[in-house]
Amino acid sequence: MVAARVGVSKQTVHYALNSPDRLSPTTLRRVLKAVDELGYRPNQAARSLRTQSPRAVGFRLLPTTQGQSGGVWASFLYELSVAAHRADHAVYCHPAATDEEEIQVVQEVFSTNTVDCFVITATQDHDPRITFLRERGIPFVSFGRPWGHPMSDTWWVDVDGAAGTEQAVDHLAERGHRRIAYLGWDGPSGYGDDRESGWRRAMRSHGFSTRDLSVGGPDEISTGRELAGRLLDRKTPPTGFVCVSDTIAIGALRACRERGLAAGHDVGVVGFDDSVGAHFVDPGLTTLAQPLELVARHTMRLLLDRLKDPDAKAEQVLLRPTLVVRESTVAQWVPSQAPRP
Repeated sequence: MVAARVGVSKQTVHYALNSPDRLSPTTLRRVLKAVDELGYRPNQAARSLRTQSPRAVGFRLLPTTQGQSGGVWASFLYELSVAAHRADHAVYCHPAATDEEEIQVVQEVFSTNTVDCFVITATQDHDPRITFLRERGIPFVSFGRPWGHPMSDTWWVDVDGAAGTEQAVDHLAERGHRRIAYLGWDGPSGYGDDRESGWRRAMRSHGFSTRDLSVGGPDEISTGRELAGRLLDRKTPPTGFVCVSDTIAIGALRACRERGLAAGHDVGVVGFDDSVGAHFVDPGLTTLAQPLELVARHTMRLLLDRLKDPDAKAEQVLLRPTLVVRESTVAQWVPSQAPRP
């Protein structure tokens, strides 16, 4: 119908929609005008049948864990869906409670041509999913560095956690804090270790001691409350907290409130992720925001590059988070007794 309206071939319409640079500006304008007037939209199912490509990105839905502030993966999924739509792709979501279950689903949907590539999230040290995908040559990009795997041989996009926690320490130091504790996760974690390394580096650069100021536990609000409370009950407590996540930071805010300490005045608290909870907790939580829209755009770009040229050299993108200042650190802090570093 479009071709008949303009008086051109179907191939010309195809070029207008998929390879506009192959047409003259005049012809392209005529075709696109007819497309708009007729309300034409390409049929994705027909395209898939013709090209043998599903034009779909596989994405694992992670289960929600009680006691966490959450929201990061849901926000990233939205941004990924937007980026995929702009690239004429869909996102195929599949639930999986464990990495082993995800591997089974990946094998099934890829072998049945349901999707042609995957996005891996929540990467961990020596991640079995990355090993599986690399060994079978299945196209994927990970949101998160492939900890324990060759960094330069894997396609990935990540946020520089160390740069984020360095910003957090600098921010608290500017407000007069000297004893700044780190509330992290227990056990080995690429994300956690990266964020803690930034805290340590910044503390050294300011000449502050880190001795006995780093503690960790599960990523739960109750953990942040317990860890912060334990440190606040010391004879010489910290006056600032840099937290590995907003979940832990919200727990730290509770510990401060229970001891009659005003976050932002008596104690400074900084989280990480700019999750939903950071927006609604009282006082508002200063935190590091991950540039999820930019992460999604780069992720989709790398996926398309991989599909276009399977033998292309792997590319990596490391993005910097942004400090979002709220009430948990902004009040003027005047120590009654200046603590010694």
